[in-house]
This record gives sequence, structure tokens and C-alpha cells, in this order.
Amino acid sequence: MTVGRLSTVGMLLALLACAPKPVAPPMPGPVGVVGELVTEGPLKQRISTAAADLVVYYGAEHKGSMETCGCPKSPRGSFARFAAYVEASRAAAPDVPSIQVNAGYWLQDAMGFDGQLRSDLALQNAWMVRGSRTLGWDALNVSTNDLAGLATLPKDDGAPLPLVSANASGPGINRWVVINRGGLRIGITGITGVGATLTPIDGYTVTDPASSGAVIDALAAEADVVVLLAEGATDAARELAQHHPAIDLVIDAATHHEYADPALLRHTAWTTANYQTMRIGEVRMRLADGVVTGALARQIDLDPEIPDEPAMLAVQRQARAELDRAQQALYGP
Repeated sequence: MTVGRLSTVGMLLALLACAPKPVAPPMPGPVGVVGELVTEGPLKQRISTAAADLVVYYGAEHKGSMETCGCPKSPRGSFARFAAYVEASRAAAPDVPSIQVNAGYWLQDAMGFDGQLRSDLALQNAWMVRGSRTLGWDALNVSTNDLAGLATLPKDDGAPLPLVSANASGPGINRWVVINRGGLRIGITGITGVGATLTPIDGYTVTDPASSGAVIDALAAEADVVVLLAEGATDAARELAQHHPAIDLVIDAATHHEYADPALLRHTAWTTANYQTMRIGEVRMRLADGVVTGALARQIDLDPEIPDEPAMLAVQRQARAELDRAQQALYGP
């Protein structure tokens, strides 16, 4: 089932277009955001070919697992299905620039309630790092829980991941990344709530996410399009969007279990990330001179009708086999 919705703000802007023109023209900005929820049908029927100048694929809150949510009736999610959807969507519109980003909480706090490191969770996080390299995220927002996961990772000599945060700092974390696709400079940063974890995170600091405006402004000077990823920091993201119109898109991760219509906050398109990425997010943006003029914000179920991408599935299976052995050794059959 595919359901289309036009945001209330979009309809109001359309009505205002009929009013007498002001002496000074308004600042340019998005003219409307349409939301779409897709919950059934084969993969090819879930793909959109709606016109776009940039497509943003996103997920969030995997909490250390590349696999499905494990729901008994219809297990949804997984890196392998995410990769299969992105691959098919890109193949349907190969000339449209696109990126894939994670809004945060992709690792798990590996410290148990007894204050001891859980080696099985640390191993799970290590596999998440390997799987993330295979999936090829363009940016991963670092949440407070991700810091706790990073702090307990074993030494890793692989290629560095594109970790971003405007308010968390520490080894390997960039203030932002700028991706060049199709002549566009796409700037991506993120924020996290301060939160609390069981794991000491020595070497890392987290500041008030609402005070990240200077980072946003500096990024905007280097990018044509600015994407803000937020995890557990909805109010701060809203405040930043209100005061920094250079933000073109906010992806808000805050354990959202239900679909929510996208919205406009002044010049910023706002959409939410489905918890555990049981639904992949897709924003198809229209641009003019670096300004977003409209967007189709979609959420698509990653249920068993979505096939597994083979390379990603192989990594998931290797991880599952190793984790099963480790957990059996720790906890018995």
C-alpha cells in the first residue's frame, strides 16, 4: 500500500501563492513536502522514480545489530535488505545523485549492569563496524550510546568510518563530511542528546546539542546542501532549524515506532527515522541554485518481500555464526 500526504505547511504555502505580492520577495525555501508510506508489494513496486536532484537514503538506531528486528510475524529491517533497496532504487534512476546516512545509535553499549564488559556485545559492535564498511554509509552520526560502543571496541586497523558529530568529540569523529555527487557538495553533520551510559567514555566529550550553530554555519560555507542527523535530540534539532536556515534537511531519530508525516520548519524539510530501521527512509529532493524547492519523503517497509543483497547477507551470516559461538561459550547451549 502506498499513501501520499501533502504537509499542512505545504498547502498553506500554496494558498499564500495566490495572495498579492509583497514589495520585498520572500526568502527562497521549500514549497512543499509530500510524505509517502509503503508497506507492501514486491521490491520493484516499492521503488519511486519521482523526479529528484538528490536522494537521501537513511536509517537509524540499529543498536548493534545488522539483522532484522526479530519480530515473530514479520521480521523487518537488516543491512542486507537496506542494501538491496538502495541498489534497486539507484538502478532505477542511475543519473540521480544519492547518499546513504545513519542518524545514530548504530552501536550498542557493551557494559553490563554489573559493571563488567560483555564480550559478546563488544564482538557484535566489532561486526557492526565491518558491516558498515560493506554497506558503505556516507556518514554515521555518533550518539552518546555510540560513544559507549566505540569506547569498548577492540583495536581496529581497517579503513576509518565517516563518523560525524557537531557536539560529540573524540578519536575518529569529524565535525562534518562533505560528499561530492553530481556536481553537488552535500554537507552532513549530526547531534546527539547528552544521555547516560553504563560505560566510561574517557577521551570523548559531549556538549549541549543546541549550541551547535557555529558548526552548522561553518559547514554551510562549504556545502550546497546541508543535512543534519539528530539522535535523541529532537528539541535541539528543531531549535537549530529555526535559527539556521542553511539546514536543508533534518533526519530525527528518537525511537519513532510509527510513521509520521514530514514537515517544513521555515526553510528546512523535517522527517523521522523508523526505530531499528524496520523501514528505510528515502528523501527525494528537488533543488534550484542550492535551495530545496520540494521533497518527497518516503518510508518503505523492509519486510520479507524485500530480498537480501548477497554481499551484505554474507557478512551478516558470518557475524551470526561467530556471535552464536561466542554466546554459547559464555552462556552455554
